[in-house]
Amino acid sequence: MSANIKLRIQNPLLKTGLQAMLKEEKNILLLRDESYDELADICLFELNNEDDIRYIKNMESISLRSRILTVLSANDLSLVTQALEYQVAGVLMDNASAEELLFAIEYIIKGNKYVAPSISLQFIQKIGSLGSSTLFSSKMELLNQKERDVLELIMSGHANREIAYQLFTTKRKIEEIRKSIMKKIGVENNLSLTAFYLNQELYHKDQWAQHKAQA
Repeated sequence: MSANIKLRIQNPLLKTGLQAMLKEEKNILLLRDESYDELADICLFELNNEDDIRYIKNMESISLRSRILTVLSANDLSLVTQALEYQVAGVLMDNASAEELLFAIEYIIKGNKYVAPSISLQFIQKIGSLGSSTLFSSKMELLNQKERDVLELIMSGHANREIAYQLFTTKRKIEEIRKSIMKKIGVENNLSLTAFYLNQELYHKDQWAQHKAQA
């Protein structure tokens, strides 16, 4: 893996620690602070509060947003939900190991989204009342193909207007489908919807791992 990495980190201790981790890697080039964001394959962005969310939201280029790996300092799931909605590449805790940091970078460069396991577990615990993975899977079966497509696009960070454009329909129709999805699943807000989706991801990965082990 080779990558150009830019740090948008305000906390000097966190920035120094990340620099030390990344400088050990021969295939990673740390860009200067004043370099253009467009030059970076991944931008590590410190996420602390709503001001940081607004900064991400106001970025005109979706391409730039989709290169951001947020480093979460505050343990706030609502910030994670909003960051994912605005199509950031992933979320990492500020105490992540060098191994996890490098894995996240490589995983994102391959076109995936990365959410730290500890954060995924918090999402699942947040809506534990929805039940087991089996129940989550059965709830997913309640969705028709159109609803599944819309859910995938929502969780990829697309706004209703963007989804409507991709699916050749109207923004109002997408809003109706979104409400239908939430009603069928039994959730009331975006945080719970994100948790449901992440649980689905973990469930299918677990099923695949079990199948591979039995093969």
